[in-house]
Amino acid sequence: MKLAVLCILFQLVWRVDTWAAPIPGTSTSSLISSESGKFWSAKGFRIHSGQTDWIQRPAPKDIPSLVTLYRAPTRVNGQQPALTVRVDELARKQALQSYVKKWMRDYSRFGFDVLTAKQIKFNSNSAFLLDIVSRETNMQLRQVVLLKQKTAVILTCRDHRSSFAKTVQDCNEIIKTFEWVKDTN
Repeated sequence: MKLAVLCILFQLVWRVDTWAAPIPGTSTSSLISSESGKFWSAKGFRIHSGQTDWIQRPAPKDIPSLVTLYRAPTRVNGQQPALTVRVDELARKQALQSYVKKWMRDYSRFGFDVLTAKQIKFNSNSAFLLDIVSRETNMQLRQVVLLKQKTAVILTCRDHRSSFAKTVQDCNEIIKTFEWVKDTN
């Protein structure tokens, strides 16, 4: 009993704040803390908010392929600009361009016009960049698709077309922080 009282007193008098989570990788862990804007995926990559003031949030539970998202701190034209991070697990390895071309042709069917479609390289990552605009809603999107082994990561930035030029600068800042950290299956 005396030991328990001493331990409590010790904690109260010499309180030491720690950065540890009760369980590593949980919502209170600094690994995935939304306050820091950092996201570490079990799929072998990490991304963070870079030099932006965008806020990292957990993905909605009703969209299982979305793993996290970043939101601008304010609304513009009634919209809150966002960058989503989606992961697709592929049945087999395939080339980046083949993967993108399979679903790129569906854009026009869903009311989108493709403005740019090209392969790019950043931070030693090969990626595919798509700029698209909705004919019906005047929303503009930038998608950057990365592929490693059988894991595809799709980073999608979206905002109203009239303010997209500013938004895409922040999105690019976040996208540039993407990094593969281990081999995926």
